[in-house]
Amino acid sequence: MNGEVAVHFEKGPLHYMCRIGRAISARIRRAFVYSHYDSSAYWRSRASEPGQESVLWRNEDYNDLYRAQQKQIIKMYVESLPEGSRVLDIGCGIGIVSEMIIDLNPKVTVDAVDFAEMIDVAQSRVSDDRVNFIRSSAESYCLDMPTYDLVISSACYSAMRDISALERSLDNCCKMIKPDCRVLMIDPFHRWNFLARAKYASRDVIRFVKKHELILEEKSGVLFWPVRELLADSSLSKESLTKGFHLGEAFLRILGRHFWADYKILVFKRKSAL
Repeated sequence: MNGEVAVHFEKGPLHYMCRIGRAISARIRRAFVYSHYDSSAYWRSRASEPGQESVLWRNEDYNDLYRAQQKQIIKMYVESLPEGSRVLDIGCGIGIVSEMIIDLNPKVTVDAVDFAEMIDVAQSRVSDDRVNFIRSSAESYCLDMPTYDLVISSACYSAMRDISALERSLDNCCKMIKPDCRVLMIDPFHRWNFLARAKYASRDVIRFVKKHELILEEKSGVLFWPVRELLADSSLSKESLTKGFHLGEAFLRILGRHFWADYKILVFKRKSAL
């Protein structure tokens, strides 16, 4: 009997206590240590992971909740675009945002840009003539003239640990947006080690973009970060997860939609041509 209890304990409470301990240790380390790594190689390797895990988190129910919220944000800027408008989905990943765009407005076309590994997956998922997939890094992709009626970055710019590459990408974006048109960023911009991908805050983005005569129109955010941290990679049931997700967003509305948000929403508008 004692042997059976020992085995049960080893696989039960002790096992989970060890897992929790490792998770807490990793989080404490993240708060004080900023790991430098090749973010390009990291995201290329993520392309082979199943489903939305390749670009988001391990809990697919959480990913779906975020996607629904993301689509509502994008809707505000895509639905009103006139026929023939061109949208740049920079860092398109596996093509989910590109799908959202043409679903929200079938009269626009999308240039979807990412590493070849992500584009291969995206093309296997999305077969639509309105989406043109382009194999390129964000810092390399730049057209010679203002081309786009809307540029969307869904956690693309914030993923670059190389700040010089990040700023080249922002520079490209600013050059390619047409006068009187917008750039929408839904990006986890942070300087705090615990949350930062690139150590680049919203204020850094705003300062950089202003040099290109783009005006900040909106500063907001989604995903209350303490709750996102708890839920995104959890194994909670869909019901519990949904309750926790919406509770977190309610806290975000109370405490501050930008400061406490993991994903910052920044909307810039290019000044009209004289």
